[in-house]
Amino acid sequence: MIYALPYLLLVCLYGTLAVFYHRAEDDKTRLYLEIASIGIFIFFFGFRGFVFFDWTMYYQHFYNIPDFRTLMTMDVSKWVTNPGYVLLNVACRAVVPNYHFFVFVCTSICAILLMRFFKKYTDNIPLSFMLMLSINGIMTFTDLMRNSLSILLFLNSLQYLYERKPLQYFAINLLGLTFHTTAIIALPLYFFLHRRINRWILLGLFLAANTMYLMHVPILKTLIGLVADIVAPSLKSWLEDYTTMDKDAGFNLGIGYERIITALLLFFFIDKLRDMRKENDIFINSTYLYLILFLVFSEFTSVSLRLSTLFSFGYWVIWGDLIKCFEFKSNRHLFALFLGVYCLMRTYSATNMQLAEYENILISAKPYNERILEFRQHFNDKR
Repeated sequence: MIYALPYLLLVCLYGTLAVFYHRAEDDKTRLYLEIASIGIFIFFFGFRGFVFFDWTMYYQHFYNIPDFRTLMTMDVSKWVTNPGYVLLNVACRAVVPNYHFFVFVCTSICAILLMRFFKKYTDNIPLSFMLMLSINGIMTFTDLMRNSLSILLFLNSLQYLYERKPLQYFAINLLGLTFHTTAIIALPLYFFLHRRINRWILLGLFLAANTMYLMHVPILKTLIGLVADIVAPSLKSWLEDYTTMDKDAGFNLGIGYERIITALLLFFFIDKLRDMRKENDIFINSTYLYLILFLVFSEFTSVSLRLSTLFSFGYWVIWGDLIKCFEFKSNRHLFALFLGVYCLMRTYSATNMQLAEYENILISAKPYNERILEFRQHFNDKR
């Protein structure tokens, strides 16, 4: 509980601001709450210490990447990672040669892109921050520094997807590709993510994916194994080591029930959601994609989490809209309460481990050498 406490308090703070935002009667008050929301985000994540996992790689990258002049003499294929991220790294180091300054700059860019997205597609900014943090946001803005930039660029390209402006859409996502390779997934989405798909097809795909998950049907593992036999037999041992399905990972009575609730609510309220905002087909389809990818790729734990995380943004928008779909005020309050409790449960589940221990460099934070020793000691701890 002690490791999750700062994150739980953060979610509660945004939930409280969401209530005030909902009750605010003037634009000036709402503007103050929006400023507070983005300020809290930058303070919490922009000045964080060494938390979670990926800082062990990013910290070394920051100090080991050559300077700009040396990079210009190197083949781009030999750069340590994606060129956009490398150049941002070098630019920050040229201004202030400190890793924590780099984290602050990345967080500030993410905050601006995130706020621009929320302002365009959501009605309650603090609520959107609360949902975002609980649904994979904490992991995204700590462990996925490169990926977070490409994801947020994708989110800000969605208006061009809906408006059918391919030049702007592909340009933004090609920029995202310079930060993380997964941005390539955004390119084919231009052709179908905006489409109005029949609700029965969406529900049918979800039920099929859920059946695979419940019955532990290793379809993808079997197909890849067959390909490995033909193309590269050595892949078989890698497949066994890396993608073995967890036999205890079946659908349980915990927070996994949320997936069924979300899928059914989308099914029943899909017409109201589509009437609410002209772009909502994008977010409905993205939410179903999140659910389906998580379930279908469940035999590949790492792949399942990485792929589904790309579509978490559907939740950040749709869950806020679902509150307004209930006819009776009491039902709206009950669903809002459910969201609050579920967000706390998700946050606790994601942060209740020693490596998530939160530190803020403006208050007190352990140095790299001390933190790396703790990391090595606790890396294999059960979450």
